Amino acid sequence: MTHMRIVALGDIHNEDVSVPEGDLIVIAGDFTINGPIEFAERFLDKIRGKVLAIPGNMDPKGVLDILESKGVSIHRKTVEIGGITFFGFGGSSTTPFNTPFEFDDEEIERLISGFKADIAIFHDTPYGFFDWIGGKSVGSMAIRRWIESVKPKLVFCAHIHEHEGVAKLNDTLIVKIPPANKGRGVVVEFEDFSNVIVRFVSLKP
Repeated sequence: MTHMRIVALGDIHNEDVSVPEGDLIVIAGDFTINGPIEFAERFLDKIRGKVLAIPGNMDPKGVLDILESKGVSIHRKTVEIGGITFFGFGGSSTTPFNTPFEFDDEEIERLISGFKADIAIFHDTPYGFFDWIGGKSVGSMAIRRWIESVKPKLVFCAHIHEHEGVAKLNDTLIVKIPPANKGRGVVVEFEDFSNVIVRFVSLKP
């Protein structure tokens, strides 16, 4: 396996932050706050290099259409890069806010069933990991069960602004991406999945 440097952002929410250079740029959703969808197009246009992206729960369907038209969408798809298989699923489990791109957990389970990957990119968090709000876990149990079943090497997630960090679910490394609209991102580098380096970084405006 060749060396890979992944730069991961999430929860951009219409902030025009800089994107560090990497072999692969991962954007884990919430380009906008219920639009305007044109922001997503402008943001993608300024990135140089390979991009994989999914919409977040705050992104209208038009954002997914833009990702598809630019050939960067990995929502409900697998893509192979450098011998590594990536899978993505955008949106989130249901919230109290009736956001544009959300699903109940049974639907998430149905929509991600059958996909396998070395690296997964979710907007939502798996239940019990970086998903605590007011002392309660609000992440997706369907995503957690998928991770436990498929056993990917690495999972990126975003969505819950209050948390960033790294954790293990069995042998899967979960990287919680901090919100880009607060000037934070993450860089993950590896040559072998047994030696993964994770650095949380500041993003310039």
